[in-house]
Amino acid sequence: MQDKEFDKLIDQYLNGQLSMEEKFKVEEWLKHIADERAFDALTDVEKNDSQKRTYDELMNRIEPANNRVSSFFIINMRPWLKIASCIALVGILLFAFNNQLKELFNIHQYASVSNSTGHITKSILSDGSIVWLKGNSKLTYPLKFKGDLRNVDLDGEALFEVAKDPKHPFVIHCGVLTTRVLGTSFNIKHVNSKIEVNVLTGRVFLSSANAGAIILLPHQKAVYSEQKKIITKVAHPILEVASLTKGTEYDMFFNDATIEEVLQRVEKKFEVKITCKTSRSSNIRITADFTDQSLTNTMNMMCEALNLDFKMSERSVTVTDKTKLN
Repeated sequence: MQDKEFDKLIDQYLNGQLSMEEKFKVEEWLKHIADERAFDALTDVEKNDSQKRTYDELMNRIEPANNRVSSFFIINMRPWLKIASCIALVGILLFAFNNQLKELFNIHQYASVSNSTGHITKSILSDGSIVWLKGNSKLTYPLKFKGDLRNVDLDGEALFEVAKDPKHPFVIHCGVLTTRVLGTSFNIKHVNSKIEVNVLTGRVFLSSANAGAIILLPHQKAVYSEQKKIITKVAHPILEVASLTKGTEYDMFFNDATIEEVLQRVEKKFEVKITCKTSRSSNIRITADFTDQSLTNTMNMMCEALNLDFKMSERSVTVTDKTKLN
């Protein structure tokens, strides 16, 4: 990579001008150059140049943030000592304080998941949102959401079941179209120069740089034309819901089901282990609709109706008789 290209890429990264996929690639590259074997493969000139650039960027971010480095320590150093200290400082930070360095640079690690045609891949994000990625598509998202917005990038098609969080809107970037929600379920499909958005529950706000923004309500659909650069709202046939949710665990309607059947489906959808310790589980029958509900809401609704209690711990849930906790 040429110096000008490198500097431009780093500037764009630090200024937040890269897409999530580009940030993901940059961070993977940063991990690569931090590897001792890759570093040793550089020439002496390249090593010094790389170290100095990294050091300069580090100092520029540290000093205005927390004034963690005393300026006189750098100013009074001779040039050769600056380079030596740069090597030592960067080495220590990269290999001993990896997590602190990421926090210092405000680096968010990203994950990227993709699948092939004919398959559906489920991803449960750090906020509890569920994304069913459909054939030949790609989703890029932060391992942990930080800041005011929950941003993800989509290329292809996915069914979203977004965890409700009014203080942190969930934003999907798909082509030039931005979809913004607080907590809802909907399907986005980008194919053949068109982006289709079908809303199942809640409200969805659509916008782009070259088209007027619109709001979609449940059972409404909009299509963005990349050629005409307009967003058109169209009727959403009820029969289309079944095709949009096919192959997922989105539908959580139960009709006279046993508690074991309900808990098995809850386990599968939310990828948790549920232990049922109620003495009357074999006699319990459930008719309810837990569709578009979070794990916590699902357990609350079920246990409240059946006079049961539950405890959650990381990826496990324990259901007990309410009297046992009194």
